[in-house]
Amino acid sequence: MRSLTTWVLPLLLLLLVGSLIWALSRVATNLTVPQRLDLNAPDLIADEGVLRRYDEAGVKRSQLLASRVTHVPLQDTMLYEKPVLTQTEASKPTVVVIGTRAKSIHKGSETWFYEATQLRRAPYEGSAELIINGRDIWIDGQAELAKSDQFVTADMGKNHAEAVGFIANNKLQTLELKSQVKMTYVPTPRPAAVRPAH
Repeated sequence: MRSLTTWVLPLLLLLLVGSLIWALSRVATNLTVPQRLDLNAPDLIADEGVLRRYDEAGVKRSQLLASRVTHVPLQDTMLYEKPVLTQTEASKPTVVVIGTRAKSIHKGSETWFYEATQLRRAPYEGSAELIINGRDIWIDGQAELAKSDQFVTADMGKNHAEAVGFIANNKLQTLELKSQVKMTYVPTPRPAAVRPAH
């Protein structure tokens, strides 16, 4: 009997010490391994956010004000509540986009205004202010494009249009209405032609 205890007791102690070393090793390994981040979980939330973008010369080109800004790591996504985006470009009319909620990706170069949105282009070279009301409007700041595939209304002075989908190009100063277009166009009065006397 004595030989059994002298043989089993050291084996049990060896197993106990080995288990303790294994457990401590696992704990130490878990402490050094970084926890996996949930890329869909917000990592920044701020109230009353202001984001500004400048060109190479340090001139402000756009500003986005929002009552709340949330950053999500996936695709470097920013979520905005009550956003107001103002874009300014030398020798081009200022564009202001007012929305309920918006989301930007690719470091803010593209912004999607979902829900009710209004886009306003300031008067330019004698033309009236252009006001577009719609939803699901994409703004590409680099290409200076605004577009949507949803129903929109567009007003410019006395002119009124309704359509499904549009593309507004601020570089070219054009507005393309895609389909189901209804329009009321009021031509600008021209001075009466003077007939030469005989």
